[in-house]
Amino acid sequence: MKVTRAQNVLAAGLLALTTAAGATVLAVGPASAGSSQVVVDGCDGHGQIRPTRLTTFNTCMTSHEFVGGLHWTSWQQAAFGHGQLNVNNCIPTCAQGKYIKYPILTVLWRPRPWPGHPGLAYFSRLTWIFTGKRPLKHSPAAQTMPLPDDLTSGH
Repeated sequence: MKVTRAQNVLAAGLLALTTAAGATVLAVGPASAGSSQVVVDGCDGHGQIRPTRLTTFNTCMTSHEFVGGLHWTSWQQAAFGHGQLNVNNCIPTCAQGKYIKYPILTVLWRPRPWPGHPGLAYFSRLTWIFTGKRPLKHSPAAQTMPLPDDLTSGH
């Protein structure tokens, strides 16, 4: 799936709609010379740039859900990409279940300083936007969640 500029604009617009009133306004543009390199937690305390898979939300996702097949169109003070949410249907059991793929646009945002790592920051928020069918337990078309802040482990 090729992500168009219109889809990126839609993702940014939906991100703005999903934030609460009075929340930080997200401005995306070229990183300034003084800005930090921004990473996402790899669920093991190691920062990653443009990962193809995310398992970091909700204090590292269970093995029943992950975001995969990620392709990034921008990685600056916010990151825009697309991929799929993979959800185990757990039929007849989770051990025997199959992963169902749901297409999503992905936005990583709200960078915060990474303590102990001068010049680095980590994304503290993830928004995904379903672009097609979605699992029943993920009923809103867009969802925002905090990313773990355990990057301070010194890895």
